[in-house]
Amino acid sequence: MPNGWVHAVIDLVAYGRPYLDVHKEKDKAYRILGCNHRKVNHEWYQSFGKEWTLDNPFPDWLKEQISKIKDTKGSDKAEERMAYIDHDYIDKIWSGPSELEQRYREGFFMWVALNPKILKKWAGVDVLEGRIQRVINEREIWESCPELKYEYKRLRSYIEKVKRNSKILQDMLKRYGKYQQ
Repeated sequence: MPNGWVHAVIDLVAYGRPYLDVHKEKDKAYRILGCNHRKVNHEWYQSFGKEWTLDNPFPDWLKEQISKIKDTKGSDKAEERMAYIDHDYIDKIWSGPSELEQRYREGFFMWVALNPKILKKWAGVDVLEGRIQRVINEREIWESCPELKYEYKRLRSYIEKVKRNSKILQDMLKRYGKYQQ
């Protein structure tokens, strides 16, 4: 199972926002239940094989549900719901590879998160200026998102703490190459 910061980096790349609080809330039960925490707040994970499969992780009815959220509550709430659901999807696909492969994945996501230039160029997320590249009406724009700067600062602080406590991740970052401060 990936750590909360990995979920947040995936969301930062996918949506332009890390949704760190969504992931903290989903995994809050971990402190008490450990690996069994997915019995709480992980409805999508629990419904694997019944409502979704790896071949069809986001069925049409779910896409329609999210579209309704967008229409009634706005794009931000719809995106937050997507982050909530993809958390469980990521948990499901993360558990297959070996522990070493999981550390390599973590190293990659850490490297991406610690490189604002990569985030801007590759993911369309300008964490330093608080802007997200979006396609609206078939036009690319840079949407202002001032809160992104604070959210990134929080995420980066979390990642730096994880990095300080992991020699393996420190070594992997050296292999991946330098990152910008």
